[in-house]
Amino acid sequence: MKIQNGASAPMGSACLKKAAELFYVTHPKASRAVLGPFLSQADAECGRVVLRSADAMVTACLVDSLDELTYWHAVNNGQVCRAFNGADREGVSHD
Repeated sequence: MKIQNGASAPMGSACLKKAAELFYVTHPKASRAVLGPFLSQADAECGRVVLRSADAMVTACLVDSLDELTYWHAVNNGQVCRAFNGADREGVSHD
């Protein structure tokens, strides 16, 4: 393991990952994606719910390769949106 920016990273982490599908939250009034990238459609749906707009929608984009920075950005986006949506609260009572 090699430490980069205070986080553990496997050796060779600058290598590109193979083709992937990234998901984004878009809005008709915005010229580009409002939220994203996300690694899964479920995470993008959490982002759409967090955005609280009936017009927001999830779109997918195929990429030839995925660099490490984009990958971790997408992982982080998913974690943050799930946290704001309450999806990470397993076993927490909502009394």
